[in-house]
Amino acid sequence: MHSKNAMNARMLSLIAAIAVAGLAGCASSGLQGMSSLPAVPSQPSDEQAPASNASPDQSDAADSSDDTAPVSEAPKAASTPRQRTASSAPNKPTNAASPTASTQTASRYVCRHPAQSGRRECDAIVVAHVSPSCDRTAPYCASDLQAAYGLVRAARTNGKGVTVAIVDAYGYPGLSSDVGVYRKRMGLPQCSAANHCLRVVNQLGRATPLPKPNGDSADDWRPQQALDLDMVSALCPNCRIVLVQANSNKDADLGAGVNAAAALGAVAIVNSYGGNEANGADSAYRRGRRAIAASAGNDGLGAKLPCMYAEVICVGGTTLRAAGGSWTEEAWHKTPGSAIAAVADPKTGVAFYESAGGGWQQAGGNGVSTPIVAALFALGPSSARTNAPAWISHHDAGRMTRAAAKLGLVR
Repeated sequence: MHSKNAMNARMLSLIAAIAVAGLAGCASSGLQGMSSLPAVPSQPSDEQAPASNASPDQSDAADSSDDTAPVSEAPKAASTPRQRTASSAPNKPTNAASPTASTQTASRYVCRHPAQSGRRECDAIVVAHVSPSCDRTAPYCASDLQAAYGLVRAARTNGKGVTVAIVDAYGYPGLSSDVGVYRKRMGLPQCSAANHCLRVVNQLGRATPLPKPNGDSADDWRPQQALDLDMVSALCPNCRIVLVQANSNKDADLGAGVNAAAALGAVAIVNSYGGNEANGADSAYRRGRRAIAASAGNDGLGAKLPCMYAEVICVGGTTLRAAGGSWTEEAWHKTPGSAIAAVADPKTGVAFYESAGGGWQQAGGNGVSTPIVAALFALGPSSARTNAPAWISHHDAGRMTRAAAKLGLVR
């Protein structure tokens, strides 16, 4: 019996070693270069054929783990309310002041999963409607995230005069009001067009015309835009934010948006989306002197494009929990290999506000971790942004806390 137990122990150790080696290999693959591709012109938006959005819960069943409307605390309906299909409709949302009240438990991808050929999907996963309590329990607030990653001081003092750009698809008419609600509830300074903190442009970098929200309820990018805006606000409240709205989620349109973001002087660019096909528009992501962050994806099958390019920070996810007076993190089982990671597990997700979806909601996915990582580099010195993936590799900064320490943001 003793020899049998010893043999089992040795076998488990071998399996663990192989698993660790496999994860390391996936992480390093996000830093390998790929050949540069020629740029292609932007394409206009068109209608998409219906497709099914599989619920993330189906694969998690066994897991234990520019409008300037005034800011209001009350939920405000967007000018184009979201239409939900019967299969993805949540229970009636509540925005009561009671702590962490959830009215739905099933999670859903907010964008079509997987994306159609020639298009990319955003990586936000919405879990529930909530009322954030900001007490170190999910859904996490801005103060929780700053504390978890040791960035309380840096968030208060750094980022002034620095621009973070967010590239997403389609329109979002209520964004100014929604980000105002989030920042007011989180105790963050106001950020609007009026004080030159928030700017919204189209994929050519112009204020008009802005695209309309996608008419396909199964591919609604407004929650992803709200998450991107709120997470950058949470980690870098002093940063200026440029939201670039591409005409559609076609590769070429999003690539044009990245070019516009770079031309507008962004030091960090958020791309909370990905796809499986290489195309000419990917040349937009191959540039230095700024931190370009992209989602690794949520299916655990390997990092997607543009995340895999050598010049891009490939962002994965973790499960984040408060443990006594400290925080613990472990790799989220749905995330593929990546260069750096932050909270993404929907079960330990973040609070965000989006009026068209019912107000306060809890979300996860690497559509959460990507803007967090981009904000980290906006807080840090320009030397770290010049060639961000190489900086990560050199400093072995695979988690946000280690990355923040290496950037000198925490003592």
